[in-house]
Amino acid sequence: MLRKLAILVLASGCVMTAKADSTSLVSSSTTTTNNSGSATQNIVGNAAWAGPLPGSSWVSFANTGDTSNPGFIVVPNGTAVTFSETFNLSGTVTSANLNVLADDTTSVWINGVEIASANLGGSYPTCSSLPIGCLTGTEGIFTTSQLAPFLVDGTNTISFVVYQEAGSSYGLDYCGTIQTPEPGSLMLLGSGLIGLVGFGRRKLLS
Repeated sequence: MLRKLAILVLASGCVMTAKADSTSLVSSSTTTTNNSGSATQNIVGNAAWAGPLPGSSWVSFANTGDTSNPGFIVVPNGTAVTFSETFNLSGTVTSANLNVLADDTTSVWINGVEIASANLGGSYPTCSSLPIGCLTGTEGIFTTSQLAPFLVDGTNTISFVVYQEAGSSYGLDYCGTIQTPEPGSLMLLGSGLIGLVGFGRRKLLS
């Protein structure tokens, strides 16, 4: 009878599969804050930069991207501004990814823990020559194993300290996705298991 119950559990795929709740992270003037004293704004990127990541925009605290734009501002070398996004998660992270671009370079922090250091004092032919920079070849790419240990059930904050090291343009671009089980699907999973256990008990007693 226990063998039959196990078969029933395995066969009940629609009950056993928990759906994923997806949280998107994207740099934009509406989702990203900063500590410069000026509001975050979407900017047109420098012509040499990689294009914006999917669904996101290059951001800054001023008009610091395209050098040909009227009102373009050169950020002084040594400037370090922290850009942040706060979001809520419900449940344990099942998968996560994050892609980051910056000029000249940036560190990455999750809930106060630095998971990637900026390339300070390095070579800057076009932004940083090592990840994290502004080109496709110097894009920061982070996976579940690098992100999940620092994410919590509840409120989370991801931050980027963006540095100006070699003059000219300045900016940040990021996008990512975090998945956790949908609360409703977890309830369905639990109720389904309880129902199957009850069914098995009735069979054993009959």
